[in-house]
Amino acid sequence: MHALRDCTTSHEVLSIGGWEMSITSKKYNSCIGWLENMMRILDKRVMPDLLTTLWNCWNSRNNLIFKGKEDKVQTIWDRASNLGKEFLICILFREPLVSPDSAAKKWEKPPKGFVKINFDATVGVNRMGYRVIVWEDDGFILDGRGLY
Repeated sequence: MHALRDCTTSHEVLSIGGWEMSITSKKYNSCIGWLENMMRILDKRVMPDLLTTLWNCWNSRNNLIFKGKEDKVQTIWDRASNLGKEFLICILFREPLVSPDSAAKKWEKPPKGFVKINFDATVGVNRMGYRVIVWEDDGFILDGRGLY
């Protein structure tokens, strides 16, 4: 949680991007709770920008810890901003992966009082991994776990 929300570098990067830091002031028990609240507060079009920016902050922090390479705050912001722009361009100009004629499948909320559990696993030579996500009946994530 600290590396994403409470980190000074993350605050500086988000400030360059024009983010209002008061949205990060509320205390949460988990990072997932904070991100869910951000999804409730922020416009759907802005949430990918926040996630891209935080992902770049996380990568920069890993580069510092594991490679001893410290990125400047402006560099982190520029990389996140460019990645977001490239993503939008890719979406606009790529061919659809699924034919528009195929039947649309969509995730459905579980009935009131129930939870939905999504499980996915991958198996490779000498490796395996899984992810589990538990959803509330209002569509928000209760918990998620994984092992790789």
